[in-house]
Amino acid sequence: MGIDVTQILRGVNDKDEKAWKSVFTYYYAALCSYADRIIQNTVVAEDLVQEVLMNIWKSDRKFPTIDDLTYYLYRSTYNQAMMHLRREKFQERYVQQVLREENEYSDEEFADTVREELVRQLYFLIDDLPEERRKILLLRMKGCSDNKIAEELGISINTVKTQKSRGFKYLREKMKDSAYLFWFAVFFH
Repeated sequence: MGIDVTQILRGVNDKDEKAWKSVFTYYYAALCSYADRIIQNTVVAEDLVQEVLMNIWKSDRKFPTIDDLTYYLYRSTYNQAMMHLRREKFQERYVQQVLREENEYSDEEFADTVREELVRQLYFLIDDLPEERRKILLLRMKGCSDNKIAEELGISINTVKTQKSRGFKYLREKMKDSAYLFWFAVFFH
């Protein structure tokens, strides 16, 4: 079953401890992956993300939409990661580059963030699919061709195409009001 984003938003805004667990489930892994890509240290990335989440919990900040919350979480994680890199004083050249780019959020970084968010949302939605359809879409996300999927699952190519089509239709419907629909089309192209 998917997670209700209104519950997440309400949980953050109202500091509801029970709903706050959904925030962790919904964002934690993706934010850790994002931070790890920047600092190249999984343990430290997890600590940074926990700090970001705790800072939101302690703050009085309210988020009008889930997109505002999502942007804030990724931006805060990025800022925390940059501060960590400065504190650790990695190679001087890298530190100088980070300092120059600190206030910029490049198109490439934004595209990576959007792609990670799309993948996170897709995994949540795919979990709601029937088992065979879920397996087909997960294999497709790994880059497997229809023939390879049919071979691996021991089903016909027509079954793969039909189930994949139904799965994509379901995902497009669930994401139709999302800004990520464009990236969905790019990701599965």
